[in-house]
Amino acid sequence: MSEEINDNLIKYAERVNSFREQFQKWTEVEVKKYLIEPLLTALLWDPTDPNFVRHEFPVTMGSETKKVDYALMSGDTPICVVEAKAGDLDEVAARQALSYARNLSVPWALVTNGQRLRLYGVDFSKGEDVVNALVMDTEISPTRLMFLDYLKYLANGTLDSKEAYNVFKTFNERQTLLVFLQSKKEALVKDIAKWIEEHWSKGSVDEASLLAPLGIVFGRVERIKEGSTEGQASITRTTVVAGDFKYRRDLGEGIFELEMDPTKRIDVSLAGPNVECQLEKLGLRLSSKSAFGGFYYNLRREADLIRRRS
Repeated sequence: MSEEINDNLIKYAERVNSFREQFQKWTEVEVKKYLIEPLLTALLWDPTDPNFVRHEFPVTMGSETKKVDYALMSGDTPICVVEAKAGDLDEVAARQALSYARNLSVPWALVTNGQRLRLYGVDFSKGEDVVNALVMDTEISPTRLMFLDYLKYLANGTLDSKEAYNVFKTFNERQTLLVFLQSKKEALVKDIAKWIEEHWSKGSVDEASLLAPLGIVFGRVERIKEGSTEGQASITRTTVVAGDFKYRRDLGEGIFELEMDPTKRIDVSLAGPNVECQLEKLGLRLSSKSAFGGFYYNLRREADLIRRRS
């Protein structure tokens, strides 16, 4: 099922891209019809079947009855409310979706314009700050396929699972920690600069010049120590994403080099298993096995090795 969903979402990303010049002008009705309902279909939620998707689902709010755009169903019970928005997403929409979810005792609230998705967890919501309830904020684009690893948990048959809850809980913890660290950024940089002065033989470091190397160390590259097996030394590999590679057309079709180490090159004109072997030999790895499909597709597309739809 995962491969089917990945294929569906890649096709959907191409659909979004083909409408990129138009959808900012669309009404909410048009966004629903041309983007959001096809997205639900890609995730195996059939918007024409009320057993899976209910339209204009009623929500009792005090003495009033409101209606949420869509309710994704598990039997007779809604498990996620979906608020459709035309144009940019905002905090007002998030508050509205979360209030609907709370009143329906639904765990998840999704706000989307079909091109960007923000998922919120009711269990994670504290006080008035909706940021602490945020699970994911992802953009759908054929050139940035990391969204595949996130959205597969929204699929019909998976969303109501314990696995999805645990994954979303982890996503939420990472999101809220990131927001907290960003709010303390200046203090953190000062503390790190002070630590460097104490431990680095070259002396002091300018705080402004510190930001770029910190972005490399803590941003896109991390060191993963693989568990060692008997008789083998533990292996340290570098975790990479497609954005870490630069296309070197001058070196040949499909040749990419690692920006931080140009001596490390891969050839994505070869079959997928060959590319995986190249990464392993170079001491590189992806965040998970499921991430390889998006990584490979992304680089092959950049190298014009994938036929674009006319």
